Amino acid sequence: MVIAVVALHKTTNLVDSLERRFYDVASTSSSRQPSDRIAVIAIDDQSIANIGRWPWTRDVHAKLIDQLAAAKAKTIVHTTFFFEPQVDRGLVFIKKMKDVLAGAPADAGAGSAGTQEQLSKVISEAEIALDSDAILATSLKNAGNVLLPSFFTLGEPQGKPDNPLPAFALKSALDEGSGYSLQSVRSQQPIDSLGNVASGIAHLNQIQDVDGAVRQEPLLVNYYGKAVPSLALLAAAKSLNLTAADIKLNTGDSVQIGKLRIKTDESALMLPQFYKDRDGKPAFAVDSFYDVLTGKIPASKYSDKIVIIGATAVGVGTLFPVPGHPGLSPAQTIAHITS
Repeated sequence: MVIAVVALHKTTNLVDSLERRFYDVASTSSSRQPSDRIAVIAIDDQSIANIGRWPWTRDVHAKLIDQLAAAKAKTIVHTTFFFEPQVDRGLVFIKKMKDVLAGAPADAGAGSAGTQEQLSKVISEAEIALDSDAILATSLKNAGNVLLPSFFTLGEPQGKPDNPLPAFALKSALDEGSGYSLQSVRSQQPIDSLGNVASGIAHLNQIQDVDGAVRQEPLLVNYYGKAVPSLALLAAAKSLNLTAADIKLNTGDSVQIGKLRIKTDESALMLPQFYKDRDGKPAFAVDSFYDVLTGKIPASKYSDKIVIIGATAVGVGTLFPVPGHPGLSPAQTIAHITS
């Protein structure tokens, strides 16, 4: 019988498939209750229908962050990738007009000095209003508790990196040279203006099994000796009033934040607890971005909570099957893992 089992394991996927099924059942059969300190705000179909086509201008995200910050949300986790600048086409011409006006004499074509001053003021106001990256950066800085995602191309490095991690990403990274984390070869980071004012930068890489399901969380991704924590790990640390510097690596065994010890395998992969829906309600309530933005759902609901913002709308978000659920967005998955 032992020989038969070994043969099946070597020649088929039966044993691995049974192991995955067992984990799916075990993970969702626990009596553990999901944390009531975690909330999800979804960029859903209703939000797209009312606010407009994706991607939105970044002042929309800024307004929601301002509301959550005013309501004293504990930590805000935004899962949208802000890898490219978002420049309104009109901003280019505003800047050109501003340059021309700055170089023109007071009596050249624009009328009186008073008229020039008024025109200059209008142009400056337009420049500010059209620079949505700057508006979002101001909101991130004022909030002081927003985590943004980075993304890594996994693989074994063969040489030196094309680019080192930016200084703002290094603030959330740990030195790690023992191989206790998934290796990566390339990274994508938020634009500098946003990364520099975010409370932390963490990776949003999700590992899928052969059947497409997400069952493991890479707590750390290693970029040429720098271990970057996952969004869920950094969110948990922040919620305990800790920073990346307080994350301790017990190589090959566990990751520790404060007194919380998280068991892992030798690559810092953890097996998360997933929570089943109960009484027809999801483990974590998902509120519409639009409802919160317009005040239909008061921002005070999120006081002292970890608020995870992410896309669920058709054509915008990607859903991954996880134990107990046919498909969850990254934001919802992070809620389960953080809990």
